[in-house]
Amino acid sequence: MIARAVRLQQPSKIMVRATNWVGDAIMSLPAIEALRVRFPDTEIVVVAKPSVAELYLNHPALLRVITYDPDGEHAGRSGFSKFLEILRAERFDAAVLLQHAFHAAWIAWRAGIPVRVGYGTQGRGPLLTHPVVLPSRGQFGHESSEYVELLFRAGLLDERPAAVRRVQVVVTRKERRWAAEALKALGLEGPRYFVGLNPGASYGPAKRWPVDRFAEVGDRLVGALGADVLVFGSKAERPLAESVARAMRHTPIVLAGTTTLRQWMALTERCRLVVANDSGPMHVAAAVGVPVLAIFGSTDDQRTGPLSPWARVVRHPVPCSPCGLRECPIDFRCMQSVTVDEVHRVALELVADYESAAERPA
Repeated sequence: MIARAVRLQQPSKIMVRATNWVGDAIMSLPAIEALRVRFPDTEIVVVAKPSVAELYLNHPALLRVITYDPDGEHAGRSGFSKFLEILRAERFDAAVLLQHAFHAAWIAWRAGIPVRVGYGTQGRGPLLTHPVVLPSRGQFGHESSEYVELLFRAGLLDERPAAVRRVQVVVTRKERRWAAEALKALGLEGPRYFVGLNPGASYGPAKRWPVDRFAEVGDRLVGALGADVLVFGSKAERPLAESVARAMRHTPIVLAGTTTLRQWMALTERCRLVVANDSGPMHVAAAVGVPVLAIFGSTDDQRTGPLSPWARVVRHPVPCSPCGLRECPIDFRCMQSVTVDEVHRVALELVADYESAAERPA
């Protein structure tokens, strides 16, 4: 299974190399939390790219985040050398590499971290002191278990934890105040029923439900719930978000590309419902505790579905799905088969269930 089990009594400092995608980063949080339980007095430091670094701020399992920016200040040979000096000065006892890439192991090895734990993928086994064989996907179930399983198979956990049922992130009071003020500046103060739409998916168009259907669902939810619709997304997804807005009869607020990651989290928390593709925003909505309806087509909801008791998945299995392709080479049948009527119905059922539960005494 591995060369030998890790023997760390109580290390003073552990580096955790984060994954590079928001959704993967959220799904890996249970592993970091398990590491904290195993080593309650250890300084756990996450190394992450700018695209996900903010996600870890204020998380109770972590003490610090070090940002690795290979496209900015750490670019090129001199920038990389500068980053290695930062890591060497930290004097980490161990590195846990949640990212599977060769480069993650290369950095830990070059930084001289004495214990280096990770899956032995991409030929990086020789750079790891404790390479773990990556089991087949069928053994994991949900992807969140893949990260926890690494710790168990490496001997860092005494027992295999139960399957992950929920992932949560922390939004601070200051961030909530910011969200309230930002919405007020948009003319959206006072009691409001916000519905968030996330029509993007950075992996590729095969994961995106059609624009016109997102727009129609948005219009229907305005009518059914008296909602104000917020259209989220990254800067690159701004044109897609604007396409949804143009296709709607009502006028939504397009927020795509206008916020930082943490601001986006705070605004998402204000929503009473989020409709999203299989994407980072879907995982963000689930992690902040918002009811989320996720639309799946080319990917497997059993592996990457939202981890929340208030999440529902709409999908229609077809023979070629899940294919995992960025673009559909045929007729996009997996997404075309998901109708507006169905998404609207499941959304209203989810809202009713959530609000009914909220009204019940504890």
